[in-house]
Amino acid sequence: MNASTHIGFLGLGNMGAAMALRLLHPESQLHVFDPNPDAVAQLVAVGAIAHASPRSVADSASVVMACLPSSAACEEAIFGQDGVAAGRLMRTYVEMSTIGPTAIVSIANRLSQKNIGTIDAPVSGGPAAARAGALTIMLSGNGDDVARATRWLGFIAKKIHRLGDQAGQAQAMKLVNNIMLAANMAVASEALAIGAKAGLNADVMSEVIRSSTGQSAAADILARCALTGAFDFGAHLSIVAKDVELAIAEARALEVPVPVLDEARCLWKTAIEQGRGRDDFTSILKIVEERGDVLVRGAMQQ
Repeated sequence: MNASTHIGFLGLGNMGAAMALRLLHPESQLHVFDPNPDAVAQLVAVGAIAHASPRSVADSASVVMACLPSSAACEEAIFGQDGVAAGRLMRTYVEMSTIGPTAIVSIANRLSQKNIGTIDAPVSGGPAAARAGALTIMLSGNGDDVARATRWLGFIAKKIHRLGDQAGQAQAMKLVNNIMLAANMAVASEALAIGAKAGLNADVMSEVIRSSTGQSAAADILARCALTGAFDFGAHLSIVAKDVELAIAEARALEVPVPVLDEARCLWKTAIEQGRGRDDFTSILKIVEERGDVLVRGAMQQ
């Protein structure tokens, strides 16, 4: 195999592992790193090659993707003592984490000094969509870099939206999307709690909402993953709370008032302060239920 058939992947959490699995093909070789040995072992069991550091991955693959939980984790994976920036072979770095425009622009500028291109490519869709290769990717970056990575991105995504040629544009779009999700999850939880306490059946509410103007992705997610009592979308609450903070910081930098988002932030911040960061993000409904002394569940969960 030549260098173009080797792909690297950093970060094997719920989303990262699902995406990495999509990159396993007979005609290519997948190189992976994660500080969690159990996560690595699961990929190795199906054909991936484990590495002891991000740098080692970048010594083996010309394109390296990353799906990490924070900008600090990205900084360490790229520019730390054993980061990919020091790798011998990597020519294109694909950042799939949600870290905000400021962070990705800084990363891209520093990598460009090492003649390494950066693709800004945050994703949306959740673990189930990742496993099915049906994610949405918001993408921005230099055309040559995008061309090198397009083949790999096609294994992961059903839709790829090109936002522009500059790193930061895709991150901005991801924050736009996540602002809507976070605020809608908060208000949808409150609306369902009001309805339940007024005596409405949760299943009936969901059915009506699906065919009415209140329909939204948030309402659908709550119906599928929360009203069942499962709380199993597959994304930690801390991830959404982090994205809300990134969005508010970006709004402040752009001098755009966001009073509604500020209010929604209070609910997500409360969840973190209560130690619920590792709970599924659909469990935001539980906080609303507790505040209102009401339970919002479908008929099978009453």
